[in-house]
Amino acid sequence: MLNTGLLVTKKAREVIGDELLAKVFEDAKLSYAAEVTDSLIQDLKDNDVKSLLIINELGRERWMEELDQRVGISPLAITVLPSSWFERKGVDYVYTLIKAYAIRSKLMDLVYRVQPTRSPSMSRRSLLKLRLYEYKPYPVLFDEVHAEREINRAIEACPQGLVTKTPEGPSVSYPEKCSACGYCSGVSYLGYFEVPTSTTDQVVSFINTIVADYKRPASIIFTEEIISDVPEGFFPYVMPCVASLSDSFVLASYAAGITPIVHLSSQCESVELAMKRLDEIPSRFPGTSLPVRKAKGSEELKEALSSPLLDLSRTEIPSHIPLNRARRRSLLIWALEEMGRKVTLNQEDEVPGVYNVVVDPNKCVLCGVCVRACQMLVPDLKGNDFLELSYNIPFCIGSERCVRNCPEKAVSVTGFARIADLKPKVVNRTNVSKCRMCGKPIGSEKVKGKVDALLISQGFSGTAKYTDVCNECKQKELTKIWVERILSGRK
Repeated sequence: MLNTGLLVTKKAREVIGDELLAKVFEDAKLSYAAEVTDSLIQDLKDNDVKSLLIINELGRERWMEELDQRVGISPLAITVLPSSWFERKGVDYVYTLIKAYAIRSKLMDLVYRVQPTRSPSMSRRSLLKLRLYEYKPYPVLFDEVHAEREINRAIEACPQGLVTKTPEGPSVSYPEKCSACGYCSGVSYLGYFEVPTSTTDQVVSFINTIVADYKRPASIIFTEEIISDVPEGFFPYVMPCVASLSDSFVLASYAAGITPIVHLSSQCESVELAMKRLDEIPSRFPGTSLPVRKAKGSEELKEALSSPLLDLSRTEIPSHIPLNRARRRSLLIWALEEMGRKVTLNQEDEVPGVYNVVVDPNKCVLCGVCVRACQMLVPDLKGNDFLELSYNIPFCIGSERCVRNCPEKAVSVTGFARIADLKPKVVNRTNVSKCRMCGKPIGSEKVKGKVDALLISQGFSGTAKYTDVCNECKQKELTKIWVERILSGRK
């Protein structure tokens, strides 16, 4: 987590109150809090502040443009909230909203992986201030990822063809050309390719803060616009573009008990991709009639904000989920399981993005090739006296590596999984073949039968009688035969 500062103007301080600001400072474990003054720059240096949450009435001011040069704070690590959000609001709401953004600001680590790009237009003023570059919140890697399907999805999603494959995973090849819409991140299955100012752990922490600190019905508004008039109970989550919004973020907020609203602003610079993403996001929670409210423009947003909030039971999202190997897929699975504990889900409903796998037990010989081929660890083969092949369907992202690599052509991906399919299932079972000499397990009985049939069909019936012998015993037996032949030849 970054050392984070909270700055307020004089008016914002009067609106919020020192007692509440002190409570946020303490509870969010911030490094610095102050009213904006002339000595600000030196204070930020002395406290090694690397991320800022600013509450004012003017938006981004000129002095903020110099913080990267004078203090070393990335412009992307500066979040500005309008003081109007907190006017005439209850203490619980104001505290929760500021704390949610304060904790989110502490999780801006990825912005320091963003490289500056040459500014496309330079004014005389920017030249005099030596500002020849700018920072864009283009997607960067959270960690290495080697899932082929995940990497290819990011590459295929970019309409400009700017995402390429590197040894670590997907990467934006020309950041200066990137629109920073984040669509490639929004449609990903796992979320290793993150928009640095709206990461999975930032979203989870934001939702969890609302769950923990605001006890009345609440809604989270995913938007790229600083909405001027926000009613109490509605918590705006400002992101670069809703094109980067993941299905798992929306469904997880619902499962946590916070009603989601997705708002596409008329000011969006990547409106076509944002519209596409908005259409792709489920219009209701899978298996239920609970609607996901979508608002295109200010009028539809007003209508959404006037709708009554659902009073759902609250659950915090487990903190380990953003760090899980499957990341957003784990978040999606948690959301479905948690909602299933609160309401009855229609088991026949499909879950977009989760794929169902069918294995023909008559063809499958439990050779284990699919287990070794799958990068998501969906298939598993285990057992002692018998072998069981199972598939953990919720983690399937449809790479079809099991399909392409199965030597028996026994595996197929049939499309999106139903809610009823979202659990590990045993797809085949057989006894374990054991060495007839030492009793050591040597593999699937079905594989042995397949090999026996092939050897006999090719005229190697003599060799077939050794398929139930382990390699060690087979070597001993063949050595014994070889020695006997040599000795009998000498006689």
